[in-house]
Amino acid sequence: MTRLEQVVARGGPESLLFIVGHPLSHSLSPAMHNAVIARLGLRLRYIGVDLPVGHLPDFFRVVREGNFLGGNVTIPHKEEAASLADERSEAVDACGAANVIRVRGRRLRAENTDGQGFLDAVSEAGWGRRFRKVVILGAGGSARGIAYELCRRGAREISILNRSISRAEGIASVLSPGFPGTNISAGKLETHVMVEEFSGADLIVQCTSLGLRGEWENFPVERVEKTTRFADIVYRQGGTELVRRLKKRGISAIDGFGMLAHQAARSFYIWTGKRVPGGEFLSAARKTVAAG
Repeated sequence: MTRLEQVVARGGPESLLFIVGHPLSHSLSPAMHNAVIARLGLRLRYIGVDLPVGHLPDFFRVVREGNFLGGNVTIPHKEEAASLADERSEAVDACGAANVIRVRGRRLRAENTDGQGFLDAVSEAGWGRRFRKVVILGAGGSARGIAYELCRRGAREISILNRSISRAEGIASVLSPGFPGTNISAGKLETHVMVEEFSGADLIVQCTSLGLRGEWENFPVERVEKTTRFADIVYRQGGTELVRRLKKRGISAIDGFGMLAHQAARSFYIWTGKRVPGGEFLSAARKTVAAG
């Protein structure tokens, strides 16, 4: 019996929820969800599963056979999770990535709450939900979900910049047929390209792993216009390095705590049918970080 199967076997009468990703040490999801579960008095337990690439099919086999209601999927498994599910939501079909799995009768349904959670967060910041020109940095699963929702809300122009331009082109080719009114382009994540694309942007969304590493030396902070909003989906106590630098220039900027909380609230409703305000998840996340 594998270690994961042993964990499932010890679950007893509790139903299980999970987050699967790699690496997973930074994730606040287990503490955040378990705090809400405890407050509601539910017989649930949320576990973290650090799983390298190549093992997701085996993990999903355990999920099908175990006492799971569902779970979250994060880097680097979002696209594979979408392909392995038995059913997919419209958002997952459109963007090709899933961050939520719901389990019913050993069947897996893939959902994506990244985009809606992101828009909940920027709306809460007072920015609204519609942006004419958007620049998205990164081309992973979160970028896919966010781009999809921005297209749905009527964005006229979305530029996706990534170190591997083929991945950015992949998102553009997947989304463009469904949104002919949106000009979706792909470019290389390089300083001179960012400078060009930042001109006239209403919103910049930072979705790369570079935000996890602290300083981003070649990011053109001085070329972000004062009328542009900046959202970093990475979360860190006190804000990420980019958020702090941009705020010093007077740019309206937020980090990823809001998106984390609001996508969690939407995930929780999918699994349990219970509506919990995103603010409750946000409070639990911040308390966890403050406690170290």
